[in-house]
Amino acid sequence: MLYVYKQFERPTNATGVPVTIDVIDANNNYRNIGTATTDSSGMFKLGWKPDIEGAYTVIATFAGSKAYYPSHGETAFVVDPAVQAPEVKTEGPSIADQYLLPATFGIIASVVIVGIALAFVLKKRQ
Repeated sequence: MLYVYKQFERPTNATGVPVTIDVIDANNNYRNIGTATTDSSGMFKLGWKPDIEGAYTVIATFAGSKAYYPSHGETAFVVDPAVQAPEVKTEGPSIADQYLLPATFGIIASVVIVGIALAFVLKKRQ
């Protein structure tokens, strides 16, 4: 801590301190969500996914050490309801699937049938 109070050079291996993170949720339930460790400048973060919507109060508590008194801080945030995914409308079959492809196969089948009929007629004439 000499680098903080007596302006010594800041060590490269300075470590932070543990900070306990608690929340009070929208139902007024108090619960611990984890412990974070500060960096050498006092910054800390903790990933957590709220399980209900509503207002939350976050309480960060440092228990103290030989060099510092205990301390705490509070902040708050609100979790909005989850956004409903828009309903995806599936399109019906395309015009080609409905009319063009069946018509094309029908024409081809008609040509084949007429061709076979003409072949029989020509074969009988011989």
